[in-house]
Amino acid sequence: MAVLQKGNSNYPFWGASISLITGLDPLGLQTTSEATYATMLPGISNLTNRLRYYGFYCWLLDFYFKTEKKGNSKEQYRFIRRAELMIAIIMQSERKGVQQITGSNFASNLINTAEETYFDLAEGADKDNTDKNVYWKYPSGAFGQYYYGAMQALSLIITAINDDGDVIYNISKPHPRQKVSGKQLAEAFEGSLSPQIKELFYINIKKGKLYQDDISELIKYFAIDTVQTENAEWQLYVEMLLDKDDPSQEMEERFTFHRRETILSLLNTAVKNENNYDWYRFLLESYRKKLGTNGYPETETNIGWYCYQLNEYWQYSCGTMFWAVLQHLYDFQQDQYLPLFVKKFSSSITNEICKELKQATEPTSSLAEILELIPDTEDEENIKKEIDGTNDPVIVAKYGFILLLQIFKNNREQLHPLKEFMSRKKIERDGNMVDGILTVHTAENDTLQVFC
Repeated sequence: MAVLQKGNSNYPFWGASISLITGLDPLGLQTTSEATYATMLPGISNLTNRLRYYGFYCWLLDFYFKTEKKGNSKEQYRFIRRAELMIAIIMQSERKGVQQITGSNFASNLINTAEETYFDLAEGADKDNTDKNVYWKYPSGAFGQYYYGAMQALSLIITAINDDGDVIYNISKPHPRQKVSGKQLAEAFEGSLSPQIKELFYINIKKGKLYQDDISELIKYFAIDTVQTENAEWQLYVEMLLDKDDPSQEMEERFTFHRRETILSLLNTAVKNENNYDWYRFLLESYRKKLGTNGYPETETNIGWYCYQLNEYWQYSCGTMFWAVLQHLYDFQQDQYLPLFVKKFSSSITNEICKELKQATEPTSSLAEILELIPDTEDEENIKKEIDGTNDPVIVAKYGFILLLQIFKNNREQLHPLKEFMSRKKIERDGNMVDGILTVHTAENDTLQVFC
């Protein structure tokens, strides 16, 4: 048990200091969405959405082995990190408005405080077991933290063991089973580089310096936001994205094309929308189609995105209620006796729900009776707008509960087929929407005040 001695706790002790990682998913309910996204768009994420980085990293690793005859992971990481910082400085100098550039904030600060004619790449990139501020904390840079996993999913990157047993990154070689290998993409990227620019890039990495006068020339070749459509590099990106989901898969019966089908559906949605790209419109279309009909069932790709959006509504509903509880507690500005707080807050919410339905409902009405009064035609997006339109915790919680009831009513027939789909696709995670929404079904005979 915990022991207090002179005001200090001897562990274990539930009140001990902990490290909190904050984020946009405080209840941990978005993991099913993340797993679904990774299955429907393997090799692509919102953290790796600068496609030319894929070609750049393939070329950089190939360039490393061409120029460095011997090396270990520490030296390779240094090579990668200096190159990443150089790209960040180049992009911030010449393309400041471009987003999703690795180390851009650090590079921007270097540019704004520059007093020399060069930038010290070694100082800003090398991790040397000190507490100095560097552009990226992860040892192998943004490549190792984010892009490696995505590029591995596309069979562009592998890990290799050198003569000393040290694990280092390498690129995949051409193989008949896949359309694009890391080596092919590296060669295509290199095709746009002159011998002089490669030599300059290498010297900068080795010396750890980037001279300001060289930036205007380097940007012509290393602009991460630009790919010339007439180049082989562009064509390889297209082939890579439209290849089967797992390029290394050789068993035809296991081929899936969710990434390709998603991209083509997005393009089709854009055509219908005056050529405007609208990701959320695509998600809503998939959500409203659900599983399709017996005569016209939806594709597994569209069902996957339906699953994704339903889980997003589920976690939004729960997150809304969680925020309302915390905000209501905060409004008191003093400690509260928790059972009494919960009882009063719950009572306020149930009363507001009854007012909203404007019929003969009472807190003692059963949940089944409440569900009957919720319109079948109500749209989840309208409820979200109501939530966004107020900061009153009670009203926010009311709409959070109504959203939960709405998604149950609109999707109750699809829950069990979705459960089977999620299990088969291996995207089912703890806290998923099917398990969560089914709690409404089990509580239909309970009163509203008990449920809330």
